[in-house]
Amino acid sequence: MTQKYSGIYSIPVTPFNEDRSVDYKSLRSCIEFLVEKGSDGILLPVNVSEASKLSDSERDSILSEAVNVVKNEIPIIAGVSGVSSEHVVERSKYAEGLGIRAIMAMPPLSHSSKNQFIEFYSEISKNIKTDIWIQNNKPPAGPTINNDALVEMINNIDRINFLKEESDMPGHVMSFIRDKCKTNIKSIMGGAGGRFSIDEYRRGADGIMPSGHMVEAHKKLWLALTNSERNKISNEAIEIWNKMLEALNFEFMYSVTAYKYFFWKRGIIRTNVSRNPAKSMDYFDEIEADRILKNLEIHFF
Repeated sequence: MTQKYSGIYSIPVTPFNEDRSVDYKSLRSCIEFLVEKGSDGILLPVNVSEASKLSDSERDSILSEAVNVVKNEIPIIAGVSGVSSEHVVERSKYAEGLGIRAIMAMPPLSHSSKNQFIEFYSEISKNIKTDIWIQNNKPPAGPTINNDALVEMINNIDRINFLKEESDMPGHVMSFIRDKCKTNIKSIMGGAGGRFSIDEYRRGADGIMPSGHMVEAHKKLWLALTNSERNKISNEAIEIWNKMLEALNFEFMYSVTAYKYFFWKRGIIRTNVSRNPAKSMDYFDEIEADRILKNLEIHFF
């Protein structure tokens, strides 16, 4: 079943109505937009999607909507992180039942040892048939998996050949995994909104998994990178990245609040309502966000 994963795997936000129920019409609009603009794949529901604030039934419905909209045009990776391996297996089997061929999971925040990480992913592998992505993150989103555990799992556990790397030193981890796992690592992609895309490409990244609110920019950057040699990044790629930089810096400050604001201002979703956002934007932040969006429009949209 294993396939090659590369390019821009865009993440849609989860739109909400004013009463904070899921706005499925806007969700469909968001996914349609990402497919239309050339995303190489879709990843949901994960941190960008406010997955930790969704019920299991809402996550089921979101995956079903994605499958219905995408219609096998591009791959879908199902975010299935949960509170235990049993929970993740249950989420994964639901995704399998929809025909989704890949899942992504972070370990629970309570996990910290090599043995806990290995046991967690081993149990998932024993019980499902899809490709399995490890999401290596950092608190408070998720625990950071130590390099030795990553190597052992990728080299020795069935179907765990894929890594989304967004810990504190993502580039170093990518280089280490490429060196120690050889052909066992089928795909590594970066997260963090694509802030480290140039360095990660140089180190062997196969793609980027960012929020999709400026998918056009990420697509142009990735094309320019793949037209470069790994060790000699083109001036075109660097120029594109520089034009994205102020947006990337702003997103780093406000995360989901910023992603959702940009989707909303672009008319893709109906509201920018979030469920108890960790960070809120004030009047002056919105002025800055509008200025950044206008600059993105000049260069990319």
